[in-house]
Amino acid sequence: MTHAAQGRAAGRRGGGRRTLLAALLGGTVALVPLACSSSPEPGPDRSRDVVVSVGAPFGSLNAGTSQGRLPGSVLVRGLVQDGFVSLDAAGAAVPDAAFGTVEKTADDPLTIRYTIGPDARWSDGTPVTAADLLLEWAARSGALDEVAPELGDDGEIVNGDALDAGVAFAATSRALVHVQAAPTVDDEGRVTLVYAQPVADWQVALDVNLPAHVLGRTALGVEDAQEAAAAVVAAVTAPAGHHDDLVAVSRAWRTGFDTDALAASTADAVTTGPYALASVTASAVELVRNERYAGSRPARFDSVRVRTDQHPLDQVSSLEAGDVDVVAPVATPDVRDALVEAGARVVTGGDAAWQLVARAGGTGPFAGDDAPTVRGALWSTVPREQVVDEVVAPLWPEAVVDTAVLATVGDGAGGPVATAQPDAPAAAARLADAGVRTPVAVRVLVSTTDPLREQTLALLTDSARTAGFEVTASTADPATALWAEPDAWDVALVPTVQDELPVASLVGRWGTDGTANVTAWSDEATDAALAALAAQTDPARLAAGQATLAARLVEAGAVLPLVHAPALTATRSEPAARTPQVGEVPLLRLSRADLTDWWSWAAQG
Repeated sequence: MTHAAQGRAAGRRGGGRRTLLAALLGGTVALVPLACSSSPEPGPDRSRDVVVSVGAPFGSLNAGTSQGRLPGSVLVRGLVQDGFVSLDAAGAAVPDAAFGTVEKTADDPLTIRYTIGPDARWSDGTPVTAADLLLEWAARSGALDEVAPELGDDGEIVNGDALDAGVAFAATSRALVHVQAAPTVDDEGRVTLVYAQPVADWQVALDVNLPAHVLGRTALGVEDAQEAAAAVVAAVTAPAGHHDDLVAVSRAWRTGFDTDALAASTADAVTTGPYALASVTASAVELVRNERYAGSRPARFDSVRVRTDQHPLDQVSSLEAGDVDVVAPVATPDVRDALVEAGARVVTGGDAAWQLVARAGGTGPFAGDDAPTVRGALWSTVPREQVVDEVVAPLWPEAVVDTAVLATVGDGAGGPVATAQPDAPAAAARLADAGVRTPVAVRVLVSTTDPLREQTLALLTDSARTAGFEVTASTADPATALWAEPDAWDVALVPTVQDELPVASLVGRWGTDGTANVTAWSDEATDAALAALAAQTDPARLAAGQATLAARLVEAGAVLPLVHAPALTATRSEPAARTPQVGEVPLLRLSRADLTDWWSWAAQG
């Protein structure tokens, strides 16, 4: 039995350590050089064909749907799609001049112009045109929707028939909702949007997503690419005269690019990036060199196969055997140990930012006038350094207490939070001075099936008890209770991930009427800081607005950062015979909203 096989058997006996982490998301990269193992017997020559194994399944090519925003979908799209702008790890916009340009031409009203580069092509050879941007505006602005999705208690859509029968893209963007008038197209094919109000995320609000000419063919039956795109433009710009066509286009846009649809017809999987999608199965996505690509990052390999069917320890065995070239399994002790034994090159770092947030209002411990005191006392008992040292550092030695308040916009965003040691006597004194009766019962919503978060809860429970808090795990299901059962928890340990609209995500999370405000946080100073940030259209000034917001959230005790969850990515120390030379592959952080730059190793240098 090989070392990796022994590790796999041991891992399957040690169930708790093997549990998949609920989120593997953002941090820093550290290199862990390991010893080499002997090469396996030579197999078929696949030196131009890369195999990547991850635990995040592909859901859709459509970036505007919930399936398309799954980490596995974001990963695949990062290699098969190009666009005007991508997001880096800090949430900053990175333009791709080879694809085209995005320009702000006026501030009042906010006016944005898109110019498509002459070499921008779909993988079937069709030029990218204004039709593709008009289609995406129609889908993401919500201006044409007649039917909105309705969700049942389980979060599933219950009015599917109504959606199919009407105009329902059902993907309204928090930015493009402010562009209700159809964009204009000039004689040079440039597209101009006019916003009804300032939008800070204008650089990344609109981009090419799905091919209009393919939708014209699949939804409207028009075979000629130019005529098919024109038919889509007619439907979205003159909906009154093309209602039935618009119904068909919206239905195809919403459903025609998910896993099942693409598996049945890969001819519809037309993309703009250095690789094209060749096949989709339940276990893998096959990507091949896009021969028509003329962009800024040409393909380095003939093909890239992204597998999602392997147990984490099987990923290690496949890497050792030379069947897989890059693996990004969940970070658990048995996986780490198996990689060490396999002689892998391992990159470790942080992924999702773990934060504690308190439920405001209701009938819990933070409901009364003394809520700020109680919240502050609880936060001062949290043993953050101990969580880092005992929970995360064994898997990621360079881990430190997270000081980023606004974790979705980069490391350290908005200014640091003090990393003082917990002070239980001072916390108890604050409660006593405020006349708070102890013990204070606090229910923490946390995934206890994740051994790392369960260990974090145990440390918090022990520390808080000495200050007069009785901390217990909420009995509610963390997967649904955060939204659906607000009365079932008082504090939540949440993984905070990057959003495709960095500023809009902060407004949604912390604004009084925010669509993602699960804590019911409401504070005039916070709302004022958010309003100023959301109206800031100069990217260079966003950092100052973020700092103001973060300072207020810290002062009010709305959030307490803990640490980034550990993550790892591994390759062989030396390539197996007849396998590709992938070089130094960076840490894969599945918390990223855009993984385009992660694939730099798969492009020609």
